[in-house]
Amino acid sequence: MEPLLTWAGNRAYAGTLVHPGSLDEAADVVARSRHVRALGSRHGFNDAADSQGALVSLDRLAYRHPGSRTGPDDLTGGPEPRLDPATGHVWVPAATRYADLALFLADHGRTLPNFASLPHITVAGAVVTATHGSGTGNPVLAASVVGLDLLLADGTERRLHRDTDGDVLDGATVSLGALGLVHGVTLATVPAFDVAQTVYGPLPLAGLVEAFDEVSALGYSVSCFTTLRGPDVETVWVKRLADEGMPEEVLGAKALTSPVHPIPGVDPANCTPQGGVPGPAADRLPHFRAEGMPSAGAEIQCEYLVPREEARAALRALAGLARPLAGLLQVCEVRSVAADRAWLSPMHDQPCVAVHLTLVRDVERVAAVLPLVEAAFAPLGGRPHWGKVSAADPARVRGLYPRRADFLDLARTLDPGRKFTNAFVRRWVG
Repeated sequence: MEPLLTWAGNRAYAGTLVHPGSLDEAADVVARSRHVRALGSRHGFNDAADSQGALVSLDRLAYRHPGSRTGPDDLTGGPEPRLDPATGHVWVPAATRYADLALFLADHGRTLPNFASLPHITVAGAVVTATHGSGTGNPVLAASVVGLDLLLADGTERRLHRDTDGDVLDGATVSLGALGLVHGVTLATVPAFDVAQTVYGPLPLAGLVEAFDEVSALGYSVSCFTTLRGPDVETVWVKRLADEGMPEEVLGAKALTSPVHPIPGVDPANCTPQGGVPGPAADRLPHFRAEGMPSAGAEIQCEYLVPREEARAALRALAGLARPLAGLLQVCEVRSVAADRAWLSPMHDQPCVAVHLTLVRDVERVAAVLPLVEAAFAPLGGRPHWGKVSAADPARVRGLYPRRADFLDLARTLDPGRKFTNAFVRRWVG
């Protein structure tokens, strides 16, 4: 039997994969298993989702839109999302991919306030790991959560909702899967809106260091891409509301007239439309189309979230990594993320600048350089993304989360036997 690998193929899972065909089957698996972890789209690069027991995939219970573009091999058969027209809240099966949810919401004139760079990932997977998009006013995707449906260790259900559980919900959203098996998520939506994206470049990295705040404020979502192979940032992707128009230039860089990929030289066919052409937010805020391969595929990702007040220092630290990352870095994306209230979010009560490294899929060489990346961003209070690789000191990371003890208390309440805890959670949370 071939090993079960992460999406990018950089590591294998140890657990036994199970695909329940109903919620009752999922409850039975949970109740009779000693250790349980949920497995979503496998778009992780470390052992966060792994288990020494059952790996439960709810893909057979996910919703798939009739016009889905997420590929023909998805195993889905779950119920249709339920949209409350009075509140705009939508309940969705947890393993549903954002691309399918976006299509459902579009049918009803609604959308989400933000999306990650790829729409291929599952709703629950993005929520529990504090996955984010970009924008000075846009927090993590988990910030849209108003309700969670969990299967607890004995197979019984527990529903948490903002109206009744308040602060506890902030502890339960970015949970790293340690509280229970999330099978349903309720999200706040907004009226559908259009976005246009224009790509500019190249522009000097030194100029971006000095003007990062101004550049970040140019759009609803802004991402800067650099390979560190020279003095320039290759491209800046500015995504604005469609009725706002686009700036003529960014730090002297003109708008590109042909579409590009974030990784220079890669065919941009899998990227979302550029050139200032307006379209639905779900088709512009992600960098990649739902029907195409996101990013490079064969890669390893590392990301640090640095407090926003350290943005210039973070960019200078990034420039200092050019030599050690030579031959390993495919591209680096720098973007902004707003503060949120989730207890284990890297952006808890503080806006951050995200420094995201897409590295070649060479496990040994990447592992050798990760301590240098940690040394660059740790002095700035950088927190590693929960789903990426790092060589961070777990004790340092644990000390950066003021609500960590509250989260551990919540975990003892909802999962006293630690059925949903794994080595990753013990190492990084406690």
